[in-house]
Amino acid sequence: MQMKNWVAVALLLLFNQAIAATAQDAKKYISDLDAAMKSAEPVLKQGDLKTVSQFSQRMSKLQQAGAVFGSSVFDQPYGYCFSAGINAQTWWQAKLKAATKGKEPTLGAISFAWKNFQTHRSECLKVAKAGSSTKGTEQIESTSETPPRKGCLKVLGVRPDGKVGTIAYTCPKT
Repeated sequence: MQMKNWVAVALLLLFNQAIAATAQDAKKYISDLDAAMKSAEPVLKQGDLKTVSQFSQRMSKLQQAGAVFGSSVFDQPYGYCFSAGINAQTWWQAKLKAATKGKEPTLGAISFAWKNFQTHRSECLKVAKAGSSTKGTEQIESTSETPPRKGCLKVLGVRPDGKVGTIAYTCPKT
């Protein structure tokens, strides 16, 4: 398979993952972020470099796990969940820099990241709580370049002829 086909398949898999996220996934993700952030202060106070390194890896993995919710705060319905993970990681990095330098290198960075995390956490949980009351999306198989209705987004992938192009549309449920 050519490189561009691999990229298309990877994008398709990532896109389908974002669609597959559920309200329960969002609640679990926020719970995992909350638990990690709660344990951050003791890790810093302990000061053991190996423990700090392991915790940093944990926070990075948590941030990466947020990709199932999209890649932007604007991704519906759980973009705020993705963004909460980004803000949690930003908060951890700011805390870590302050701990290593003895003061906050960028004044207000910790509180700014914390406030953003709290805001996006709340928005994520609000959408997750609404859960099944949101209409969601459906995938419509199609190789047409014309969307089946307004609001649909193209899903690119490898077509049966081996070329990369439109293979489906993700549309808001009606």
